[in-house]
Amino acid sequence: MQQNITPEVVLGFTEASNDFLCSLSDNIYDIRFGSFRIRDMENNRCLFEIERDFEEASEDTRLIQYSFPPEFLLLRSLGTSIHFSVGPLPVSNFRMIERHYFRQNLIQSYDFTIQFMMPNSVNSHEFIYELPALPRDLIVDMVGNPYETKSDSFFFVEDKLVMHVRAEYDYSG
Repeated sequence: MQQNITPEVVLGFTEASNDFLCSLSDNIYDIRFGSFRIRDMENNRCLFEIERDFEEASEDTRLIQYSFPPEFLLLRSLGTSIHFSVGPLPVSNFRMIERHYFRQNLIQSYDFTIQFMMPNSVNSHEFIYELPALPRDLIVDMVGNPYETKSDSFFFVEDKLVMHVRAEYDYSG
């Protein structure tokens, strides 16, 4: 585990992480994710949805593999809705930095902040992603090379890394 991982540090990363940059015990706020939904903002069509109880994070839930059709890469705007709970401590300046890569190249970076969440609360929030227009040759490479597209989602409270989730994507079908 690396120490002193700040928002500025992760914003400088040029490739996806191979390891988790914090431990499960760093989530002292007991933030737990429940349902998660991805929708196309243009037509409100649900593209992915998972419903689950607010389970405590485990090593099994920190690496996610997604499978989407190639058309997903043509979308211009996505909404991701998350439903999550907070433990007994208040959460100020909850910041999510999400970075997407293909092979060792940064494709896009997103940075969202929720100012405050009350202790012992259940929260819902939708993040809006404006997606870049990708060059055709890059789309072909991403479709032809499943799971070489990766992302890191870093979650900070008051600029301290408390959670890190990694994802891999298959756009072949």
